[in-house]
Amino acid sequence: MNKKIKIISAVLVFWVALFIAWEWWYSFPKVRIIPTTEVTSEAEGIDSIVTHAMSNYLLPGISVAIVRNDKLYYLNAFGYSNLETKDSLTVESEIIVASVSKLFTAIGLAEALQAKGIQVNDPVSALGLGEKINSTSLAKVRFQDLLSHQSGLRDKTFSEMIFSFSSRSQSLDEWGTAFLENTATYHSDSTSYNYADSNYDLLGFLLSRSENLEFHTHLQNSVLDPSGMEGSGFVSEWPSIEEGITGYQRTFLWKRIVPKRIKFPTLPSPSAGLVSTTKDMSSALIHLLRAERGAYRQALEWLSIEGTKVPVGFQKTQINGSEWIGHFGGQAGYASLLFYSKEADTGIFLFSNSRDKDDFRIEIARQIISYISK
Repeated sequence: MNKKIKIISAVLVFWVALFIAWEWWYSFPKVRIIPTTEVTSEAEGIDSIVTHAMSNYLLPGISVAIVRNDKLYYLNAFGYSNLETKDSLTVESEIIVASVSKLFTAIGLAEALQAKGIQVNDPVSALGLGEKINSTSLAKVRFQDLLSHQSGLRDKTFSEMIFSFSSRSQSLDEWGTAFLENTATYHSDSTSYNYADSNYDLLGFLLSRSENLEFHTHLQNSVLDPSGMEGSGFVSEWPSIEEGITGYQRTFLWKRIVPKRIKFPTLPSPSAGLVSTTKDMSSALIHLLRAERGAYRQALEWLSIEGTKVPVGFQKTQINGSEWIGHFGGQAGYASLLFYSKEADTGIFLFSNSRDKDDFRIEIARQIISYISK
């Protein structure tokens, strides 16, 4: 018996040692940025906050855009988009904004449905897409229910994804067709809040069917290009030929980081598939802050329900005692946020190609907003 225990212990020790060695070999050390030694301007002060955060949180790259008083106030990027190739992260690098994508899906939906005379509190059956929708339990679900994650929909569980035996991404049309055939599995009568990407993927699918145009093409034509975001788009193929920006996460043991790339179950992905640039996101912030004077004016009006301050589909958070609205994004090794305050007439976008388990996004944003508000 003792001999067996020794053998098992030796095997376990061997595999643990092998894992530790493997994790070290395939990981990268902390990115070291020379911090600003003397701050002589607000821009340098923000630079200092960001570079210190990179060191504290082991971030491979980070970019920030700030808009104030209808104008671009700050725009910069630090670190790398890929640690293996040492490609620098710039304000024009393609970045994955994850769930910040939902804001643009909501805006695209709003503009299309407003033109049809459909209201945010109308049911999805108002689109007139026929029995495939009207014969399901989704027929009476309102657009605002889907936008606010109160529709009763859920995403696939981890075990369901494992046993689906599919390594490839589905097209949005394939996903939507299959989803409608299995609504009983993924839809309940609950109206409680349950955050689920399926809400927005379904909205994107319905929008595509209603407009008789592929989702990514419609969003490009109706939302992104008109607001000056020509470098942005909902990807219909992934990975791209160039592989794009690489996401990272901390290792289990060492103070090092390893790649954590993204896989989109659905392409294009209305819930998370927007690839943009930090510069383009600053343009979006300008239009959001301009509200009734910006490119999103009609969409924001459609998304606004009487008695509420936050447009449907937008999240809210507290930054230094004030309420800001926008959205967080986080998937695989990518993290972002986009929030703005009409009261402060300020908006901030932040991106890092690092998984956020420490809430570094909101902490960095709070430090920056506090600094520029002095």
